[in-house]
Amino acid sequence: MNYYTFSIFPFILLEVLASVLFVMSFGFGNFLLVLFGSMLIGVVLLAIFWRNMLEFRLCSPLEMLKNFAFVISGFLFLVPGLLSSVCGLFVLVFGLVFGFSRQNAGKFTQSSPQNDEIIDVEIIDEKKDKQ
Repeated sequence: MNYYTFSIFPFILLEVLASVLFVMSFGFGNFLLVLFGSMLIGVVLLAIFWRNMLEFRLCSPLEMLKNFAFVISGFLFLVPGLLSSVCGLFVLVFGLVFGFSRQNAGKFTQSSPQNDEIIDVEIIDEKKDKQ
């Protein structure tokens, strides 16, 4: 008996159960709107990543992690189903929060009061004048 096989059957069963509960609660039209909306968001996220790859930007590892989160969430949004869309939303929020928190981490500086006066100083060496 092989214990290391991955079965997608429980995920499909949970997707169907979540879809049936959503249709019973909100209706079939809203279900279709949510599915098509999530698929559109997935296409947009993958297009953003594709544009970044075409520019061949060399970026930091944190930027690559944010782009990787966009790709994973884009693929999860493309998979039709509510659970995959919710997982894609969590990954997208993680990528956005992680990207913004790391982007703004180095921008905090201690501010000092600014003095607008300009002082012109001339240094006179007295030893040279006496010789």
